[in-house]
Amino acid sequence: MEYLDQPAKSALQHVHGMPFAWSLNPYRGCKHACLYCYARIYHSYIGFEDPGDFDRVILAKPDLPALLRAELSSRRTPLEGEIAIGTATDPYQPIEAKHEITRRLLEVLLDAGRGVSITTKSPLVTRDLPLLRRFAAYGGIRAHLTVTVLDDALWHLLEPMTPHPAGRLAAVRALSDAGIPTSVFLAPVLPHVTEEEALRVIEASSAAGAQHVMIQPLRLSPGVRDWLVPRLRRDLPQAANAIDRLYGARENLAPSERARLLAPLLARRRALGLDRPQPALRAREDQLTLFGVPEPFLSHHVSG
Repeated sequence: MEYLDQPAKSALQHVHGMPFAWSLNPYRGCKHACLYCYARIYHSYIGFEDPGDFDRVILAKPDLPALLRAELSSRRTPLEGEIAIGTATDPYQPIEAKHEITRRLLEVLLDAGRGVSITTKSPLVTRDLPLLRRFAAYGGIRAHLTVTVLDDALWHLLEPMTPHPAGRLAAVRALSDAGIPTSVFLAPVLPHVTEEEALRVIEASSAAGAQHVMIQPLRLSPGVRDWLVPRLRRDLPQAANAIDRLYGARENLAPSERARLLAPLLARRRALGLDRPQPALRAREDQLTLFGVPEPFLSHHVSG
């Protein structure tokens, strides 16, 4: 494992076609080494030819909080839309315990009164509960813990370097009990591999106090097929053959197969009340004053 510092060229990345408007990633690469990770290919964009380098060479961006503060303070108009932390890396992977870049980013965003969502597989997120509670006071936070399996053998196979799923569910409980809107990301669901596990995850998410479960079937995006399927073929050859057959040359399941996979999961989610819409994130009212927005605008355009 190699850790390197990398100067950041920019902090916020504008995103189109997603539920959030901006992404923010404190690291490049991820020690968690999940076999299905869609972000693995991103390392090739910065000169790493071996896909395995994604979880062997982790690049940290220690100057990102200062750059984020400068980007926010230099804007002439308020930044609109949700900021998502952890879209291409886990912001609470082990290196965060030492570097604390994610924590410092949260401090900057809290000062700016922004609305923020966090996606992680790590209970380390609970370290920052004091900060997250301050976001929650104005409705500016959502936390998402990714849990795809509970079975130890499948966990070791698919997510070899991640925290144990039980620890993630414990983090869901801790966050929910602290008043942080918390969801479980059941993503991806692998056909003929984790379908039964997915039902168990939904049950466990409810027991842990999650307010919502997001369910997404496996997508064989560029780089995923070549990394995932050979490893499945070694340990679960029948499942690997089934995935080859179901996907063919496509990235996504055919509509009929997608419907078959999702039907029991969506029904169980609905029965447990885990399909309710997630709360919209809000910016803090005084955030607009950072940009010289007059008080009459605030009183007419910003609710409670």
